[in-house]
Amino acid sequence: MKLNYKDIISLENLERGLQRTKSNVSPGIDGEVKSQITPKRLSKLHEELAKQKYKPTPSKKVGIAKPDGGTRYLSISSQIDKVVQGALLEKLEAILEPEFDDKSFGGRKGLGCHDALKEIKYQWKGIIWIIKVDIEKYFDRINHEYLLEKLEAYCDQSTIELIRKLLKVGYVDIHNLNDRSEYKIEGIQQGSLISPILSNLYLNELDVYVKEQLIPIYNKGGARKKDPDYSKRYSLTDKDKEILIEYPALKESILRIKHNEFAKGPKFSAMHATDPDYRRLHYVRYIDDFQLGFIGPRNEAQEINAKIQEKLEEMHLKVNQGKSKIYHSNDRGIKFLGMYIRYYSHNMVKKRNDSEEQEKDLVNLVPRLQAQAVTVVHFRAPVDSMLKRLVEKGLAKQRKDGTARGTAFVKYSMFEDEQIVNRFSSIIRGIVNYYSCINKRSDLWKVLAVIRKSCALTLGFKHKLNSAARVYARYGPNLKVRNNLGIETATIFYPKSLKTRIDFNTRSNKITYPEVIESEIAKVEGSTKTNLKIASVCEFEGCDITQNLEAHHINPISNISKRKDLTTFEKALIQRKRKIVMLCKKHHQILHKRKVLE
Repeated sequence: MKLNYKDIISLENLERGLQRTKSNVSPGIDGEVKSQITPKRLSKLHEELAKQKYKPTPSKKVGIAKPDGGTRYLSISSQIDKVVQGALLEKLEAILEPEFDDKSFGGRKGLGCHDALKEIKYQWKGIIWIIKVDIEKYFDRINHEYLLEKLEAYCDQSTIELIRKLLKVGYVDIHNLNDRSEYKIEGIQQGSLISPILSNLYLNELDVYVKEQLIPIYNKGGARKKDPDYSKRYSLTDKDKEILIEYPALKESILRIKHNEFAKGPKFSAMHATDPDYRRLHYVRYIDDFQLGFIGPRNEAQEINAKIQEKLEEMHLKVNQGKSKIYHSNDRGIKFLGMYIRYYSHNMVKKRNDSEEQEKDLVNLVPRLQAQAVTVVHFRAPVDSMLKRLVEKGLAKQRKDGTARGTAFVKYSMFEDEQIVNRFSSIIRGIVNYYSCINKRSDLWKVLAVIRKSCALTLGFKHKLNSAARVYARYGPNLKVRNNLGIETATIFYPKSLKTRIDFNTRSNKITYPEVIESEIAKVEGSTKTNLKIASVCEFEGCDITQNLEAHHINPISNISKRKDLTTFEKALIQRKRKIVMLCKKHHQILHKRKVLE
């Protein structure tokens, strides 16, 4: 059954599309926001769609720095276009979600990064090779006609033409208004409501290819054969037997010694590591980030890699050879969804019996070595790159020895003390939540300590306290903020313990790719020298206007603090040491005439 255009553009579905859009976000080129879309405006949109007169507005293009370098461009659509996208998504999800493969986790309702990582943790056992293929500029290279052909199986022609309009609308670069670029045959706007589901539909062909073509070929055998050398480790030589004739009580000790000698060797496994009759191929994808795990010889891993790249070329996509590689599972630097993944070589641990009575026994004087499990992947946090990111974002400075130390984040000094502490808490909480599944959570202490000190120094910058020690003396080690009545209103979120506890947050798809530092900082638009959106409602006492707010810098406090004609609102700004305030146009003009604001 195909999607019907009339169902998509119905007033009821357009209202559901409106509900799918977010409030308090940056408007598109037309300046409209969600609260301005009235029932009358929806009726007008319905008429335009019904008469095929609807024309999307070019999107606003904004560049965002990637954590690993480079720039990712997001497109901010007009609010009306978002309503149309939301209405399409409402219907597309119902018909496309059942078609998607269960190894695809990104951009899907109820699924997130931790679902993909959990799949690797518990399903990818004993992997030898990890095949990582990077698609170059995936969203910019999606071929329109190839995508629309796929949609023909699910949508009627009018719906396809509507999606075609949204694909080809193009954008305006706000940093270069003379450059009016348009999509012609390639590209999906990142940031639009329908880009995740359309991108998943495009790569669903790859998912099906791996599932139906590659996995049946490269999966062989029910289980690995047992290693004959493992079972022979207890074989007694003639010399051993001679000793036992005279000292039979040493038998168990000799067997343990022979076991331990085998364990210290290059391999220690009951199963045949290179069983020629056993193969396993695993696959997982999160949006355009995917990789395969393979148990088998390297030459077959190379075959799989070549077939994947050939398939992507058939789909009009280009492979980034510089970022594509076949890794051995013991290699360092294998990264997926912000985690380092690695299958460590086996480590020996001693096993002793703590019973005093048994310790006296001759047998227990020779401890038996046991191997830690090596079949399960280990996740580790990329601490070095996280600290580097803090330095790039201005929350830390790099010392001469290469280590990082926290520094004041001046942009946040424009906020109230409570807001400053809460925003830094959000960054820490996001990091702790995302990396809840790593194998050594204590690695995060280095990162969290830098962020907490940055919070303290930000408060110090605002209140002219020259050191973190003075800030801690005023606010305490937990940076507690109190109001005029002495009631605590905020305290820094800082975990008491980072004891390793493998915990996957799969119940919420809010656990996303770990751009937590970027996402929190991005909530403050601009820089310290430009307008900052620090409130969503006019901050003048008693005013509740939310539209067309303007950010203004307060004059140096020394110029106005001695004036006797200040209002209660103005005195409060001085007492709180506010440097920027959000006002509606009316109250801005009132205070501007009094020369309290610049």
